[in-house]
Amino acid sequence: MKYKLLSQAVVENLLAFLDEVQGEASMTLDEHNSKEITRFCSWAIKELLNAKDGITTDNFDLSSDEIKEQDKRWDKIDEKFFDWKLPPEMPEKDFDKMLNQFDAFLRGWEKEYNKKHPDEPAPDRQAFNPPHIDDVAEFMSLDEIKDYLLEDRELTDEEAFEMYYEERERRRRVKENKSALSYDELLKKAGIYNPKQK
Repeated sequence: MKYKLLSQAVVENLLAFLDEVQGEASMTLDEHNSKEITRFCSWAIKELLNAKDGITTDNFDLSSDEIKEQDKRWDKIDEKFFDWKLPPEMPEKDFDKMLNQFDAFLRGWEKEYNKKHPDEPAPDRQAFNPPHIDDVAEFMSLDEIKDYLLEDRELTDEEAFEMYYEERERRRRVKENKSALSYDELLKKAGIYNPKQK
């Protein structure tokens, strides 16, 4: 059997989402559908809560005790920041500033740590590279695509607009093609005999 590993944050978001869906389903008038939705949400919540815990590591030489020790560290991080929340109306500029300050703090800490431990330096952090818009566009609404393109600092406003416009037009053409009739269907609908058929 194959498994997918989900981060604790994803599991917590899924639990909150399923709980919200379950609550909304209980308030709908469609009794049959609401029972099905509630039953599915209950099952999914139970599966998520009862799923096995695990951690990923790049070092395959770790013993089970060392892995447990690393896991305790992540638990400390989760406990320390569990109730930390961003201000609801925090502007994007302030959010980016906060992330940059935190990143600068981590880099300063890594520099000092590497000076004190030259034989065992901290592992290099990899910068997050968001996926290209072509790879994720099919899973996003047009509004999400617009936001995604506007947040991409490598694109000018004109380039972002062109990419958004191309995607919007592509979706329009796909929609038209689905509703379009073939030549034979058009003739049949109009009640005209196709001279090519014998």
